[in-house]
Amino acid sequence: MNKRLASGLLLLTMLIGLLVPTGALADKKPVLYTGRISLDYGADSATGVYYTPDVISPDSSVKRLATLKAGTEINIVDVLPNYLEINYGNRTGFVLRHRTSNIVAVDPVNTPRYGTVVSQYYTTLDRETHVMAKPETGSEVLITLQAGTQLAFVDITGGWARLIFKRQYGYVNTLDLPNLQMVAPNEQSGDQYTPLAVYNSFYNIADNEMNNNRIENIRVGVGYMDRVMQPGETLDFNGTVGPFSRRNGYLSSWGLFEGELVPSVGGGSCQLSSTLYNVVLQLTGLTVLARAPHGRNGAPYLPHGVDASSGDLNFIFRNDYNFPIRIQSHVQDGVLFIAFYRDDIRS
Repeated sequence: MNKRLASGLLLLTMLIGLLVPTGALADKKPVLYTGRISLDYGADSATGVYYTPDVISPDSSVKRLATLKAGTEINIVDVLPNYLEINYGNRTGFVLRHRTSNIVAVDPVNTPRYGTVVSQYYTTLDRETHVMAKPETGSEVLITLQAGTQLAFVDITGGWARLIFKRQYGYVNTLDLPNLQMVAPNEQSGDQYTPLAVYNSFYNIADNEMNNNRIENIRVGVGYMDRVMQPGETLDFNGTVGPFSRRNGYLSSWGLFEGELVPSVGGGSCQLSSTLYNVVLQLTGLTVLARAPHGRNGAPYLPHGVDASSGDLNFIFRNDYNFPIRIQSHVQDGVLFIAFYRDDIRS
Protein backbone atom coordinates (compact mmCIF):
# COMPACT_ATOMS: atom_id res chain seq x y z
CA MET A 1 0.00 0.00 0.00
CA ASN A 2 1.43 3.39 -0.93
CA LYS A 3 1.05 6.68 0.89
CA ARG A 4 -1.69 7.93 -1.49
CA LEU A 5 -3.85 4.91 -0.63
CA ALA A 6 -3.28 5.41 3.09
CA SER A 7 -4.17 9.08 2.77
CA GLY A 8 -7.28 8.24 0.75
CA LEU A 9 -8.46 5.78 3.40
CA LEU A 10 -7.93 8.37 6.11
CA LEU A 11 -9.88 10.96 4.13
CA LEU A 12 -12.70 8.46 3.51
CA THR A 13 -12.93 7.71 7.23
CA MET A 14 -13.01 11.44 8.05
CA LEU A 15 -15.68 12.09 5.39
CA ILE A 16 -17.86 9.33 6.79
CA GLY A 17 -17.34 10.82 10.23
CA LEU A 18 -18.62 14.18 8.98
CA LEU A 19 -21.69 12.62 7.41
CA VAL A 20 -22.64 10.33 10.31
CA PRO A 21 -23.48 11.96 13.67
CA THR A 22 -21.67 10.96 16.87
CA GLY A 23 -22.94 7.67 18.21
CA ALA A 24 -24.61 6.84 14.88
CA LEU A 25 -25.53 3.37 13.63
CA ALA A 26 -22.45 1.17 13.61
CA ASP A 27 -22.94 -0.18 10.09
CA LYS A 28 -22.39 3.29 8.64
CA LYS A 29 -18.62 2.99 9.12
CA PRO A 30 -16.30 0.17 8.04
CA VAL A 31 -14.41 -1.74 10.72
CA LEU A 32 -10.71 -0.85 10.40
CA TYR A 33 -9.18 -2.71 13.33
CA THR A 34 -10.08 -5.27 15.96
CA GLY A 35 -8.78 -5.22 19.52
CA ARG A 36 -9.55 -5.89 23.16
CA ILE A 37 -10.19 -3.95 26.33
CA SER A 38 -6.82 -4.03 28.07
CA LEU A 39 -6.02 -6.47 30.87
CA ASP A 40 -3.22 -4.17 32.09
CA TYR A 41 -5.48 -2.69 34.75
CA GLY A 42 -6.48 -6.08 36.13
CA ALA A 43 -8.63 -9.00 34.99
CA ASP A 44 -11.58 -7.63 36.96
CA SER A 45 -11.26 -4.07 35.63
CA ALA A 46 -13.76 -2.40 33.33
CA THR A 47 -13.66 0.46 30.81
CA GLY A 48 -16.33 2.98 29.96
CA VAL A 49 -17.85 3.40 26.51
CA TYR A 50 -18.74 7.08 26.11
CA TYR A 51 -21.31 8.81 23.94
CA THR A 52 -18.81 11.43 22.74
CA PRO A 53 -14.99 11.77 22.62
CA ASP A 54 -15.05 15.29 24.06
CA VAL A 55 -14.11 14.39 27.64
CA ILE A 56 -10.35 14.57 28.21
CA SER A 57 -10.38 13.03 31.72
CA PRO A 58 -13.50 10.86 32.17
CA ASP A 59 -14.60 10.06 35.72
CA SER A 60 -17.59 8.48 37.44
CA SER A 61 -19.71 11.60 36.90
CA VAL A 62 -19.53 11.31 33.12
CA LYS A 63 -22.53 9.61 31.53
CA ARG A 64 -21.54 6.37 29.83
CA LEU A 65 -23.14 4.41 27.05
CA ALA A 66 -21.87 1.14 28.54
CA THR A 67 -19.06 -0.52 30.50
CA LEU A 68 -16.89 -3.27 29.02
CA LYS A 69 -14.95 -5.85 31.01
CA ALA A 70 -11.23 -6.37 30.52
CA GLY A 71 -10.57 -8.75 27.65
CA THR A 72 -13.76 -7.85 25.74
CA GLU A 73 -13.28 -7.87 21.97
CA ILE A 74 -13.93 -4.56 20.17
CA ASN A 75 -14.40 -3.52 16.53
CA ILE A 76 -12.75 -0.17 15.81
CA VAL A 77 -14.20 2.14 13.13
CA ASP A 78 -12.14 5.30 13.75
CA VAL A 79 -8.96 6.35 15.55
CA LEU A 80 -8.94 9.72 17.34
CA PRO A 81 -6.04 11.24 19.32
CA ASN A 82 -7.37 10.13 22.74
CA TYR A 83 -10.18 7.72 21.87
CA LEU A 84 -11.17 4.86 19.59
CA GLU A 85 -14.64 4.83 18.09
CA ILE A 86 -16.05 1.31 18.31
CA ASN A 87 -19.18 -0.58 17.38
CA TYR A 88 -21.57 -1.07 20.27
CA GLY A 89 -24.93 -2.67 19.53
CA ASN A 90 -26.67 -0.72 16.80
CA ARG A 91 -24.57 2.41 17.30
CA THR A 92 -20.97 3.48 18.04
CA GLY A 93 -19.30 4.75 21.18
CA PHE A 94 -15.86 5.86 22.31
CA VAL A 95 -13.24 4.19 24.53
CA LEU A 96 -9.93 5.62 25.71
CA ARG A 97 -7.00 4.46 23.63
CA HIS A 98 -4.86 3.60 26.64
CA ARG A 99 -7.55 1.19 27.88
CA THR A 100 -7.24 -1.00 24.78
CA SER A 101 -4.70 -3.50 23.45
CA ASN A 102 -4.02 -6.14 20.78
CA ILE A 103 -5.01 -3.83 17.92
CA VAL A 104 -4.93 -5.62 14.55
CA ALA A 105 -5.91 -4.28 11.11
CA VAL A 106 -8.83 -6.09 9.47
CA ASP A 107 -7.23 -5.49 6.06
CA PRO A 108 -3.50 -4.99 6.73
CA VAL A 109 -2.72 -4.54 3.03
CA ASN A 110 -4.99 -1.52 2.59
CA THR A 111 -5.16 -0.12 6.12
CA PRO A 112 -2.45 2.15 7.57
CA ARG A 113 -0.47 0.82 10.52
CA TYR A 114 -2.43 1.47 13.72
CA GLY A 115 -1.98 5.01 14.99
CA THR A 116 -0.70 6.38 11.69
CA VAL A 117 -1.63 10.01 11.07
CA VAL A 118 -1.01 11.14 7.49
CA SER A 119 -0.14 14.85 7.43
CA GLN A 120 -1.24 16.33 4.11
CA TYR A 121 -0.10 19.94 4.61
CA TYR A 122 2.62 21.88 6.36
CA THR A 123 3.64 25.48 6.85
CA THR A 124 6.20 27.88 8.25
CA LEU A 125 4.40 30.58 10.23
CA ASP A 126 5.08 34.20 9.36
CA ARG A 127 3.19 35.80 12.25
CA GLU A 128 1.98 35.15 15.78
CA THR A 129 -0.56 32.33 15.50
CA HIS A 130 -2.95 30.62 17.92
CA VAL A 131 -3.71 26.89 17.95
CA MET A 132 -7.34 26.58 19.08
CA ALA A 133 -9.13 23.73 20.85
CA LYS A 134 -12.07 23.95 18.44
CA PRO A 135 -12.46 25.21 14.85
CA GLU A 136 -14.14 28.44 15.88
CA THR A 137 -13.17 31.97 16.80
CA GLY A 138 -13.15 32.51 20.55
CA SER A 139 -12.30 28.90 21.36
CA GLU A 140 -9.70 28.02 24.00
CA VAL A 141 -6.14 28.79 22.91
CA LEU A 142 -4.00 25.67 23.31
CA ILE A 143 -0.70 27.36 22.47
CA THR A 144 0.50 30.59 20.88
CA LEU A 145 3.28 30.27 18.30
CA GLN A 146 5.57 32.79 16.64
CA ALA A 147 6.88 33.43 13.13
CA GLY A 148 9.29 30.74 11.98
CA THR A 149 7.55 27.83 13.72
CA GLN A 150 6.83 24.87 11.43
CA LEU A 151 3.58 22.88 11.67
CA ALA A 152 2.10 19.74 10.10
CA PHE A 153 -1.64 19.50 9.37
CA VAL A 154 -3.85 16.45 8.92
CA ASP A 155 -6.43 18.20 6.76
CA ILE A 156 -8.33 21.44 6.11
CA THR A 157 -12.08 21.86 6.58
CA GLY A 158 -14.23 24.97 6.60
CA GLY A 159 -11.29 27.36 6.72
CA TRP A 160 -9.54 25.58 9.59
CA ALA A 161 -6.35 23.52 9.38
CA ARG A 162 -6.41 20.55 11.78
CA LEU A 163 -3.40 19.09 13.59
CA ILE A 164 -2.62 16.74 16.48
CA PHE A 165 -1.99 18.62 19.72
CA LYS A 166 -0.79 16.04 22.24
CA ARG A 167 -3.93 13.90 22.80
CA GLN A 168 -6.52 16.07 21.13
CA TYR A 169 -7.07 17.92 17.87
CA GLY A 170 -5.95 21.51 17.48
CA TYR A 171 -7.07 23.99 14.83
CA VAL A 172 -5.47 26.97 13.10
CA ASN A 173 -7.40 29.53 11.05
CA THR A 174 -6.15 29.25 7.46
CA LEU A 175 -6.25 33.05 7.20
CA ASP A 176 -3.15 32.92 9.41
CA LEU A 177 -1.40 30.51 7.01
CA PRO A 178 -0.44 32.37 3.82
CA ASN A 179 2.23 29.84 2.79
CA LEU A 180 0.32 26.57 3.33
CA GLN A 181 2.01 23.81 1.31
CA MET A 182 1.16 20.24 0.36
CA VAL A 183 3.07 17.12 1.32
CA ALA A 184 3.87 14.85 -1.65
CA PRO A 185 0.82 12.59 -2.29
CA ASN A 186 3.12 9.66 -3.12
CA GLU A 187 6.79 8.74 -3.14
CA GLN A 188 7.22 9.59 -6.84
CA SER A 189 6.05 13.18 -6.29
CA GLY A 190 8.59 14.03 -3.62
CA ASP A 191 11.81 15.94 -4.23
CA GLN A 192 14.33 18.04 -2.32
CA TYR A 193 11.67 20.69 -1.61
CA THR A 194 8.46 18.65 -1.33
CA PRO A 195 8.50 16.34 1.71
CA LEU A 196 7.31 12.74 1.57
CA ALA A 197 5.99 12.90 5.13
CA VAL A 198 5.90 15.37 8.03
CA TYR A 199 4.83 15.31 11.67
CA ASN A 200 5.09 17.56 14.69
CA SER A 201 4.77 17.15 18.44
CA PHE A 202 4.42 19.79 21.14
CA TYR A 203 6.52 20.23 24.27
CA ASN A 204 6.15 22.31 27.42
CA ILE A 205 7.72 25.78 27.25
CA ALA A 206 7.57 26.57 31.00
CA ASP A 207 10.57 28.62 32.14
CA ASN A 208 12.43 26.51 34.71
CA GLU A 209 15.83 24.83 34.74
CA MET A 210 14.72 21.23 34.18
CA ASN A 211 12.35 22.13 31.35
CA ASN A 212 14.85 24.48 29.70
CA ASN A 213 17.38 21.63 29.84
CA ARG A 214 14.83 19.32 28.21
CA ILE A 215 14.34 21.77 25.34
CA GLU A 216 18.10 22.09 24.93
CA ASN A 217 18.38 18.29 24.81
CA ILE A 218 15.87 18.22 21.97
CA ARG A 219 17.88 20.86 20.10
CA VAL A 220 21.11 18.95 20.63
CA GLY A 221 19.51 15.68 19.51
CA VAL A 222 18.22 17.22 16.28
CA GLY A 223 21.80 18.09 15.37
CA TYR A 224 22.78 14.42 15.57
CA MET A 225 19.60 13.03 14.01
CA ASP A 226 19.30 15.12 10.83
CA ARG A 227 21.04 13.23 8.03
CA VAL A 228 20.65 11.40 4.72
CA MET A 229 19.81 7.67 4.84
CA GLN A 230 20.95 5.68 1.82
CA PRO A 231 18.89 2.74 0.46
CA GLY A 232 19.26 -0.21 2.81
CA GLU A 233 20.75 1.93 5.58
CA THR A 234 19.55 1.47 9.17
CA LEU A 235 19.11 4.29 11.69
CA ASP A 236 19.81 3.16 15.24
CA PHE A 237 18.43 6.05 17.33
CA ASN A 238 20.55 5.47 20.43
CA GLY A 239 23.64 4.93 18.33
CA THR A 240 22.98 7.99 16.17
CA VAL A 241 21.57 10.57 18.59
CA GLY A 242 23.30 9.18 21.69
CA PRO A 243 25.16 8.43 23.81
CA PHE A 244 23.14 10.76 26.02
CA SER A 245 26.02 12.24 27.96
CA ARG A 246 27.23 15.67 29.02
CA ARG A 247 30.22 15.16 26.76
CA ASN A 248 27.83 15.06 23.78
CA GLY A 249 26.09 18.25 24.92
CA TYR A 250 23.15 16.77 26.83
CA LEU A 251 21.91 18.16 30.15
CA SER A 252 20.04 16.68 33.10
CA SER A 253 16.25 16.88 32.78
CA TRP A 254 13.10 14.86 33.25
CA GLY A 255 12.70 11.79 31.10
CA LEU A 256 10.04 9.07 30.89
CA PHE A 257 10.87 5.62 32.23
CA GLU A 258 8.04 3.06 32.34
CA GLY A 259 5.62 5.96 32.16
CA GLU A 260 7.17 7.77 35.15
CA LEU A 261 9.20 11.00 35.10
CA VAL A 262 12.76 10.49 36.33
CA PRO A 263 15.79 12.83 36.15
CA SER A 264 18.37 11.76 33.59
CA VAL A 265 21.05 13.25 31.37
CA GLY A 266 19.47 13.61 27.92
CA GLY A 267 15.93 13.70 29.31
CA GLY A 268 13.54 14.62 26.50
CA SER A 269 15.36 12.68 23.80
CA CYS A 270 12.43 10.25 23.66
CA GLN A 271 10.34 13.03 22.14
CA LEU A 272 12.74 13.00 19.20
CA SER A 273 12.51 9.23 18.73
CA SER A 274 8.72 9.28 19.19
CA THR A 275 8.13 12.11 16.73
CA LEU A 276 10.50 10.42 14.29
CA TYR A 277 8.48 7.20 14.65
CA ASN A 278 5.30 9.03 13.62
CA VAL A 279 6.97 10.16 10.40
CA VAL A 280 8.22 6.64 9.72
CA LEU A 281 4.70 5.24 10.21
CA GLN A 282 3.48 7.23 7.20
CA LEU A 283 5.91 5.69 4.71
CA THR A 284 5.58 2.04 3.71
CA GLY A 285 9.14 1.91 2.36
CA LEU A 286 10.57 2.34 5.86
CA THR A 287 10.72 -0.79 8.03
CA VAL A 288 10.60 -0.59 11.84
CA LEU A 289 13.10 -3.08 13.33
CA ALA A 290 12.84 -2.15 17.02
CA ARG A 291 10.49 0.07 18.98
CA ALA A 292 9.07 0.11 22.52
CA PRO A 293 6.48 2.39 24.17
CA HIS A 294 6.87 4.27 27.47
CA GLY A 295 4.88 1.89 29.65
CA ARG A 296 1.15 1.31 29.45
CA ASN A 297 0.15 5.01 29.43
CA GLY A 298 2.68 6.07 26.80
CA ALA A 299 4.10 9.56 26.34
CA PRO A 300 1.55 12.34 27.07
CA TYR A 301 2.79 14.58 24.25
CA LEU A 302 1.47 12.08 21.65
CA PRO A 303 -1.66 10.01 21.13
CA HIS A 304 -1.46 6.74 23.04
CA GLY A 305 0.34 3.89 21.31
CA VAL A 306 2.58 5.84 18.93
CA ASP A 307 5.60 6.68 21.08
CA ALA A 308 9.08 5.18 20.85
CA SER A 309 11.48 4.94 23.80
CA SER A 310 15.17 5.72 23.66
CA GLY A 311 17.99 5.32 26.17
CA ASP A 312 17.52 1.98 27.96
CA LEU A 313 15.34 0.88 25.03
CA ASN A 314 15.78 1.83 21.39
CA PHE A 315 14.10 2.79 18.13
CA ILE A 316 15.59 1.36 14.93
CA PHE A 317 14.31 1.51 11.36
CA ARG A 318 15.65 0.79 7.87
CA ASN A 319 15.29 2.61 4.56
CA ASP A 320 13.94 -0.02 2.15
CA TYR A 321 13.29 2.48 -0.64
CA ASN A 322 15.59 2.44 -3.68
CA PHE A 323 16.40 6.11 -3.10
CA PRO A 324 18.01 8.06 -0.23
CA ILE A 325 15.91 9.78 2.44
CA ARG A 326 16.87 13.10 4.03
CA ILE A 327 15.73 13.77 7.61
CA GLN A 328 15.27 17.44 8.47
CA SER A 329 14.00 18.81 11.80
CA HIS A 330 13.08 22.14 13.34
CA VAL A 331 12.59 23.12 17.00
CA GLN A 332 10.85 26.36 18.05
CA ASP A 333 8.16 27.72 20.39
CA GLY A 334 7.10 24.39 21.83
CA VAL A 335 7.02 22.54 18.49
CA LEU A 336 9.29 19.76 17.24
CA PHE A 337 8.76 19.36 13.48
CA ILE A 338 10.32 16.54 11.43
CA ALA A 339 10.17 16.08 7.65
CA PHE A 340 11.45 13.35 5.32
CA TYR A 341 12.52 14.21 1.76
CA ARG A 342 13.74 12.28 -1.25
CA ASP A 343 17.37 13.16 -1.70
CA ASP A 344 17.85 11.96 -5.26
CA ILE A 345 15.49 14.25 -7.22
CA ARG A 346 16.54 17.83 -7.86
CA SER A 347 13.80 20.11 -9.12
